[in-house]
Amino acid sequence: WREKTLPALRRLKQSVFGWAWAQCKLMGLTFLVLTLGFFLLQISYGPLWALLISFVDVLPILGTGTVLVPWALVCWLQGDPIRALGLLGIYAVAWLLRSVLEPRFIGRQLGLDPLVTLFSMYAGFRLLGLGGLILAPLLAVTATQLASDSANRG
Repeated sequence: WREKTLPALRRLKQSVFGWAWAQCKLMGLTFLVLTLGFFLLQISYGPLWALLISFVDVLPILGTGTVLVPWALVCWLQGDPIRALGLLGIYAVAWLLRSVLEPRFIGRQLGLDPLVTLFSMYAGFRLLGLGGLILAPLLAVTATQLASDSANRG
């Protein structure tokens, strides 16, 4: 059983680290987009705000909109529509970038097709919530690897 289990556990470990690395890359890109946007809007302590919001963005339920949308609303209500629209624009760019790149980055790091990755993330989230969003792509990798191992032996 060790001959079957240990390689599968090694691949699962690589998958977990691959997923974490993909999340770090996405967080870095979000940080860059936010920093650039905050610089253009002349927001004080822009890189610090960008770093904090990037950490919030790692949590899929929350994301950048949790901070940027209320911030834009406050700016609008305070009579600063330019900054409010700028914040909403930054949010749109960050959201679009993450939506397009997340399945690709995670799929590449896990060795899955981006469509399979996207489907597994969606199904996992719908079935198990936040934990499922993280766990489902890892289970998809494990299932793919076990099927591949079975096909190679048979």
